[in-house]
Amino acid sequence: MRFEYGMPQVAQGRQNQRRSQETPTTFARTNSAEEFRTAPMLDRPKNRMAGQVGERLLDYLNDADETARTDEWNEMFAMSNEGAAFNQAKMNGGQLPEEGGG
Repeated sequence: MRFEYGMPQVAQGRQNQRRSQETPTTFARTNSAEEFRTAPMLDRPKNRMAGQVGERLLDYLNDADETARTDEWNEMFAMSNEGAAFNQAKMNGGQLPEEGGG
């Protein structure tokens, strides 16, 4: 009896033979799984563990318009009275400056 196999079938058969010979010392496994597939959308998973802060940070890092808008807001805040008090408290280790002290 003569069998006629195409190249794809022969390649698949050879791959199956190699897999049957693999052992934990010849093949790295993850939790006893031979194959694993990654999620197709690694940049936008459905459940973000970082919440809204992480989403906001990703928008800031990846969107040039959002980066410019945020940087402009930060500059305007630094020039305001509240921004000056915030910066002074930051330099004083979190302590607000005393009122009327001089």
